[in-house]
Formats: sequence, C-alpha cells, structure tokens
Amino acid sequence: MKKDNLEIWEKIFQENEWGKYPALSVVKFVARNFYNVKDRASIKILEIGAGVGANLWFCAREGFEVYAIDGSQTAIQKMQERFTQENLPLQDVQLKVGDYFEQLEHFEDNYFDAVLDVESLYCNSFDRSKEIILKVFDKLKPNGVMLSQTFAEGTYGLQGKEVSYHALLPQSGPMSGKGFTRFTTREDIDKLYKNEHNEITNIERLELHLENGEAIKEWLIELKKV
Repeated sequence: MKKDNLEIWEKIFQENEWGKYPALSVVKFVARNFYNVKDRASIKILEIGAGVGANLWFCAREGFEVYAIDGSQTAIQKMQERFTQENLPLQDVQLKVGDYFEQLEHFEDNYFDAVLDVESLYCNSFDRSKEIILKVFDKLKPNGVMLSQTFAEGTYGLQGKEVSYHALLPQSGPMSGKGFTRFTTREDIDKLYKNEHNEITNIERLELHLENGEAIKEWLIELKKV
C-alpha cells in the first residue's frame, strides 16, 4: 500500500468506528468453500487489508483459524480488542502490520487455505497488485482459494485525471479524501489476477445505484491455485 494511503487509513481508523460485520460476499465464499469441512480449525484464512477484522471475526466465530495483514496499527489493535472481548482465538503471530508484499514473506509457502481481499488491493498500483497476487499464490496451499472484491470502472468518483494506470485521487464519491484508488476493468482482470499458478473460477459484477444517479460498481473475482 502506498505510504500516503497508509497515513490516511491510520487516521480513519483512529477517528472512526469501522466495519463490525462481514461482507455478504465473504460469508457466501467461505460457506461455499469450507462449511462442509469437518475440522474447521484446520482451515487457515488470511485477509490482506483486514481493517478492524469484521470479515475475520465472522470466520473465527465459524471455527476457522484466521490471520490478518493491515497497514494500520490502530486497526489491528481494535481487532485484537474485539477478539479478546469475545473470547475468540487470536495470537500475535497471526497478525502483521505493514505492506502486504513484505508481510506475506513472514508466512511459509503453501500455508493458507484461503486469502481474502475486500476492497484493499485497490490501494496499490496495477503492477504492485500483480506482484502481491503472485505472492499470495505462493502462500496458498494447492487448491487454495482467493476472493478479491474490487472497484470497477464507472464507480462514482473514479473519473478524471489518472495518477497511475486506472488510478485516481478521488475528489467525490465514496473514496473522496481516501487517497490513491485504482479501479479495474474487465480486460484488467485476466492481466492482473491470472498467472501460471491459478485459474479464475468465477467473476461477478455488483452495482449499487444511488439516489443521485451515481453508482458504486465492484467486481467479485474468485480464483483457485492449481
């Protein structure tokens, strides 16, 4: 994640209550892939850009072992506090603060069963995101899966002068004031996510249309390590 974005999101997490409940996309993804597993504690789920841990809170309550990487120390602290209050298992070794690519190095290859990205990779440039995804698939077990939910072209505020490939500093819309924001086109998906270690198993498009005529548009991308 870019340095400016790290500072912006640290301030956001310090000043706001943020994300206590999981994304529906995560609930469906985890249920579809792992609800039939008899020993849920054997399933290791990592979220990059975990924030205060809403998605991982759900995963932990369902009996899975969770891991988090986030650029904000405040977000990780809030996650730890919530897990402690609710007696959910979480140890320091499962939590990393900093750049995704660098922090992924702390984990063994072929370690995770699933990796989640819910509107977090967009804070990185196209080329850096591609590097992170390659690293993610090093860390996934064979047949491990990844979910990435990311902004699509046409999202409110993601129009205008680009500061990098398909990236802006939005002045309006949901990402206004939140720094570097990259959107993804359908053509980008194959170039960004597909590599020799995986296959794309599902692509969906979500659109939330607002009263002002604008819309928030997202891709749901599911991948599997081969």
